[in-house]
Amino acid sequence: MANSAKSRLRTTVRDMVLSLAVIAVPIAVVLAVKPSKAGNPVHPVDTAAYQTTLGAARAAEPFPVLAPTGLPANWKLTSAYYNPAGGSGPAEWHLGYLTPSGGYASLEQTSESFASYLNDQHSNASQDGAVQIADATPTEWQHYTGTAPGGLKTLLYSQNAKSTVIVAGSASLAELEQLAAALH
Repeated sequence: MANSAKSRLRTTVRDMVLSLAVIAVPIAVVLAVKPSKAGNPVHPVDTAAYQTTLGAARAAEPFPVLAPTGLPANWKLTSAYYNPAGGSGPAEWHLGYLTPSGGYASLEQTSESFASYLNDQHSNASQDGAVQIADATPTEWQHYTGTAPGGLKTLLYSQNAKSTVIVAGSASLAELEQLAAALH
């Protein structure tokens, strides 16, 4: 009986090791083949894709779609999208940038009101007054600051009869003003 128990114990241990190998080998292969997330986390938007998105937005929007011109090359466009007005909500044009200082700056242009935008973003921003931006159109922007969400700590906004334009982000106020001044 002792030999039978030892034999069964060896078989059980051998089966457990074989089962573990059957699971571990595919996991090791996946980990070896899967690309690492190390390196540059910024994935710039392709210029052709941006131009296509901008063209579609300008062709379909009920307001003049703005885009920056003349930003230095060290501003990296990381996101660009356009959602037409419809059943899912207001018209939206978005550009997101990694700024030279490593902050985030975005352009949001929408057919909804600024108050609705703040509510949709769950923002706790409050008004800090007006900012004059000499090269921007318009030159006066309303300045808001807040702590939530983190990507919208500083906001500049301007509203006209057709759209609300918001320049926002975690970037410095000077960088947000630079983006606002580049909009045309």
